[in-house]
Amino acid sequence: MGIQSSNLNESIIKKLLKDNYEINVSKIKKIDRGTANIYEVESEEKKYILKEFSDGRSEESVIKETDIINFLKDRNIKVPVYIKSTQDNFYIKYENRIIILQEYVDGYTMENNTGDYYKTIESARILGKITKELQDYMELKEDGIIEKWFSKESLEKGITKMLDLKSKLNEDNPYKAVFENDLEDKIKMSNDLKENFQFDIVNKMTIMNSHGDYSVQQLIYNDKEETTVIDFETAKKLPIIWEVMRSYSYIDKEAKNGELNIDTLVDYVKEFSKYIKLNKYDLKYAAQIYLIQIVSSPFGYKQYNDDYDKTGLLEFALFRTNLCRYLYKHSAEISLRLQKEFGDCTEV
Repeated sequence: MGIQSSNLNESIIKKLLKDNYEINVSKIKKIDRGTANIYEVESEEKKYILKEFSDGRSEESVIKETDIINFLKDRNIKVPVYIKSTQDNFYIKYENRIIILQEYVDGYTMENNTGDYYKTIESARILGKITKELQDYMELKEDGIIEKWFSKESLEKGITKMLDLKSKLNEDNPYKAVFENDLEDKIKMSNDLKENFQFDIVNKMTIMNSHGDYSVQQLIYNDKEETTVIDFETAKKLPIIWEVMRSYSYIDKEAKNGELNIDTLVDYVKEFSKYIKLNKYDLKYAAQIYLIQIVSSPFGYKQYNDDYDKTGLLEFALFRTNLCRYLYKHSAEISLRLQKEFGDCTEV
């Protein structure tokens, strides 16, 4: 569901596509997925996907995304095809919101943690191919991501947010006791990492262009064709092992409760490393770098405390806390397994 209500209706969409793309729309269907307002539109000849972004989406970010997608398309990566308007742009605007049109991708999507072993390893292969190609793309901005997600300061800010939320939990919140326990555990883990992790290690890890939000949610499957990868809005430079760890944790059905299958995780990293060489810091600190990013975030807890109808965000928050506990407890085991599997390949 879009994060903002749409400014569009059927008549407006028809007029916009006629005026800007010379497309006569015959059918329109709203799709509740992602943060944009998404519509499946159909003419007599073809189907399309129309996306209306929220007010915060900039023209610069759309230009960047379409440029990356066209770059990857030329290198045989399956990505959406964006349609140019009659003004020769890849986007139009309506009431100050950006709208893009792309060709319809025939296929199906999967929810988090529903992938079998084959789908899980396929995800690593696709990420590896994308990242390999993006090495030849212009250097993307880091956008302050290391300071924002992987620093001592980020943990300190997160601890402050969690303490504040803990003090403001509603008395009638049906999960109040669970929230208090979860937040306390996350605060303890955050404090431990803040005091004991050597944050200069992050800069020794492999930092390179990547998708930025790669997961099963960004994949459109078609059993007769290659899987399509969407949504490159947040592409940036980042510690690549973070993208590997995160994407594994969101696809494997065995990780549904937040407890990872280390054997499959190792296979996932090995598949990715067929395309991108990882160094010894990536492998040794893979679990900890992912943990640092997620442990101090109260996301999901705050949203549910404000609105008890947000059960999806509640489930996500509970999942991530269980994942934090698992990574915290098993980070040394994951580190040893990855280093053992890669042997001499771990040298910088």
